[in-house]
Amino acid sequence: MVKRSMRTLAGGLAAGLFLAAPAWAFAGTVPHAFQAGAKTIMAMSHGQAIILKTFPTKAGLNGYTVQVSPGHALIMYSTKNGKYVFMGGLFTASGTNESVRYAQKYLPAADKPRVISPVDVGTTVQKTTNFLIGKPDAPKQVWMVADPNCIFCHLAWEHLKSYVDNGSLAIHLVPVGFLKPSSLPKAATIIASTTPAKEWRFDETHFNSQEEEGGIVPKAQVSAEDTRSIQANNRWMNAHGIHGTPALIYKNPHGKWQVTPGMPRNTAAFVQDVG
Repeated sequence: MVKRSMRTLAGGLAAGLFLAAPAWAFAGTVPHAFQAGAKTIMAMSHGQAIILKTFPTKAGLNGYTVQVSPGHALIMYSTKNGKYVFMGGLFTASGTNESVRYAQKYLPAADKPRVISPVDVGTTVQKTTNFLIGKPDAPKQVWMVADPNCIFCHLAWEHLKSYVDNGSLAIHLVPVGFLKPSSLPKAATIIASTTPAKEWRFDETHFNSQEEEGGIVPKAQVSAEDTRSIQANNRWMNAHGIHGTPALIYKNPHGKWQVTPGMPRNTAAFVQDVG
């Protein structure tokens, strides 16, 4: 059973635009010193990303402002030779997160990080379109924001599913779709099913890690309502400062909301921290 956002059910959300073919490769768009990393980013996104800006970093890495879908941009880094690309915190020896400064300076206004309280995230995530994987009365409950084509969502699921299967943990899956052109229709196909949890498991069981593609096959025609539901989740994600997947939202043993971006490094410790 899918719990839908009331805002989506009420309608009024405009349909999103599909990402146009990238134009960065035309001469003069990306400086020569940044082209190796840009090519790697484009290869990872299967040609769908758009490089909006490039900038140097204090760490000697190349920095990029990358639009991964309309209205969703993030900061990425690469080595000079472009062989390694990553995103996330870039910390100095004193503990300053340079990524926050770069995000404020180089991201479009709509994508700049805002200070959002975990309480706000935890309260509003329950109003998104989501579905339950696991037992409703499981003692530990987590909301997981995930894209069906996200390799790190897949890895997080692989680490957490044993806890779901033994009944100690339930996951409220909040599907989003922004990583690839197929992400939104895949997510919409999953929530269109009468058994979305089963469809999600199929997507993950048949995940192609080499191509970073979920196993679900999108329906030839996705309903406007299901499309709007996923777009509403995308907007909720952006509005609450969640710029990547997975994101794990839960209450700790003291009843306080917590937000964990990315895949937990220590699964057992993470599950233990879920109240």
